[in-house]
Parts: sequence; C-alpha cells; structure tokens
Amino acid sequence: MSETVSSANKTPRNGRDLVDNFISAPQAAVVLFSLSWCSFCRAAKQLLGQIGVEYRVIELDQGEFLDPNLQREVRGRLQEITHSNTLPQLFIGGEGLGGYTETAVALRSGKLAQILSKHGVASSLPSPD
Repeated sequence: MSETVSSANKTPRNGRDLVDNFISAPQAAVVLFSLSWCSFCRAAKQLLGQIGVEYRVIELDQGEFLDPNLQREVRGRLQEITHSNTLPQLFIGGEGLGGYTETAVALRSGKLAQILSKHGVASSLPSPD
C-alpha cells in the first residue's frame, strides 16, 4: 500500500527542492514525511493503511537523508511549510494536513474523507456528502 523512499531517483540540488518535488509529484498524491523509529509516524502509517490509502513514505533517517546537511535542509523546509518541527507530516495533493494527531482528528471529523475526495485519492472511507 505504501512506497518507502529513502533515496530519491533524481536528487534535486538541495533539501528544499527535494521536499517541494515530493509534495507536488503527481504520481503520489499522499506523501508522509517520517522517521522509521517514531511511534507517531508508525501510527500515521497504520491509520493510512487501515483506511486503504496508497501513500509515499519519505523516511528521513534512511538512505541519502542520513547526510546531516540534507536532513537539516529537508527539516527546515518542512518547518517553513507546516510551521511545525515535528514528524510525521502528511501532505495530500500538496496540501499539508499535519501530523498524526491532526490526521486522527480529521478522520473522526470527516475532514480527511473530504480532503482525500477533493484530490481524487481512493480510500475505504465513506464518500463525503
């Protein structure tokens, strides 16, 4: 259901470009920036899996992201976009939803189903009215 990315196929010049490319890539409408050891990240992945959403995982503690400069640039860009320095960070159709807590709240309120539907992302959630 998910595709894990620990190394980009075509590495952009810097972490800023890399984040922007992942978020805007048409082939992956749902992108989760994560750390493999993080319990909130695991919970976000589990939530997405339970509702049948296909998503791309960017593990920031694996592969090329082990480079401290690249990781700092990526984390800095995520903080600019989300105004948060925590992970996970979920993007749907280029739109930032937040971390696990915000995603769980959006699921309970029906907002997650609306956002997924708005961006044409299939899930097992009932279609919003």
